[in-house]
Amino acid sequence: MGHVGVLRQYMATVLVNLLGVSYGMISGWSSSALPTLQTSAGDERLLESGAITLQQASWIGGALCLGGIVGTLVGGAIVDRLGRKWTAWIAGLPLVVCWVLVIVANHPGYLMGARFLGGLAGGIEFVVTPLYVSEIACTSHRGTLSSLLILSCCLGVEFAYLAGALLHYYTIPWVSVSIPVFFLATFCFLPETPSHLAKVQKLAAAERSLRFFRGIRSEKDTIGEDEYVRELQLLQSVHAKDATVLSWSDFTSRHAQLGLLICLTLMALNQFCGCFYMMNYAQSVFAESGSVLNLSPSLSVIVVGLIQLIGCYVCTLLVDRIGRKILLLISSVGLTLGQSVFASYCYGQELGYDLTSFSWLPLVCFSVIVFIGTVGVGTMPFVVLAEIMPQKIKGFATTLCMVTNWTFAFIALKYFSTLSIVFGMYGLLLFFAICSLLGMLFVLLAMPETKGKTFHEIERIMEK
Repeated sequence: MGHVGVLRQYMATVLVNLLGVSYGMISGWSSSALPTLQTSAGDERLLESGAITLQQASWIGGALCLGGIVGTLVGGAIVDRLGRKWTAWIAGLPLVVCWVLVIVANHPGYLMGARFLGGLAGGIEFVVTPLYVSEIACTSHRGTLSSLLILSCCLGVEFAYLAGALLHYYTIPWVSVSIPVFFLATFCFLPETPSHLAKVQKLAAAERSLRFFRGIRSEKDTIGEDEYVRELQLLQSVHAKDATVLSWSDFTSRHAQLGLLICLTLMALNQFCGCFYMMNYAQSVFAESGSVLNLSPSLSVIVVGLIQLIGCYVCTLLVDRIGRKILLLISSVGLTLGQSVFASYCYGQELGYDLTSFSWLPLVCFSVIVFIGTVGVGTMPFVVLAEIMPQKIKGFATTLCMVTNWTFAFIALKYFSTLSIVFGMYGLLLFFAICSLLGMLFVLLAMPETKGKTFHEIERIMEK
């Protein structure tokens, strides 16, 4: 395969991940800026209903997860009917409306609606993007391209943090809305994925799409392109008249059952390893651990977002070099150690020991946890999900796993703070360490490596 094909795969992946950037921006949009709006003249005015209360702010924050659950169900319902391309394109529409609502907001209800629509788009995106990218990517680049989803979200979050610190309130949504508008204007010109076209019996279109994403212009260009020939043969062997009709037998094969077990466990590890909680409550974690860190809220979230972004970038560099399983194991071990050391420090504080000489430890542990978590546990579950499930149930399985992930995220945000009050910060950190350790053992014993393997080879491994 020539450089043209690789370039087209990266171009299509970057375009579809503009959804991730825009979703990351609405996700990272801080509620601390909500009580007032900045006019173009630079002066402040309150919302017509007055300053936003803490209860209203909590609903504005929680609306994102509720929208994510609904969006996941919507994405799962249409991804096989409309195809990967048009499902992704549709996800851009609520993002445009979302930022328009922020622009015209004069009541907290507008902002709740904006966050809900942002979550709706995110839910659809997390269903369709892994499918779209894994189905257009060649085997040697599939891991790198799939990992760009989380990288794009982290990039959007960091943009939101920087914009919140540097720009007026009204400037942020005007800049942000341009991203989904550009996506809608450009993505519609790309072809549908070869796999979906073959699935709906459009074999000629499937072959044209495969040629486009592999940079193959004519029959003579296929000489020496063994992977392209194998992919084309697999597309031509698809019998799709009943491919969209699922039956119970589709879920009873060893491949389907083991794939669902692996992916659902990885979704639990993704949320209960502690990274998500600690990135959302950085200031509280440092305050309760007695850290000497003294940063303003806006600066602390920028630093946390930057660490997360670096971790995502390192992941894209390593995923196709050392593999998915190794990254998950390294990440889980690192999280277990980091959370355990952090918990020990907090327990020492609770017992009244003088730990002044170790006051730097919370900052180091926190940085290690965010970085090492993002390198593996924070990113790899979505890469594995797109690779390991049987093709026929992949759309349904992706929907189920993402609904599970959003539910776990809601539980983490809603109840983990209460656990830290009941059991202390050291108790919560110890819980995270235990979950990471169990996740490491599961990955070591149950999960196969998928690096460098075609979907057909992965299927054979899963059926053994």
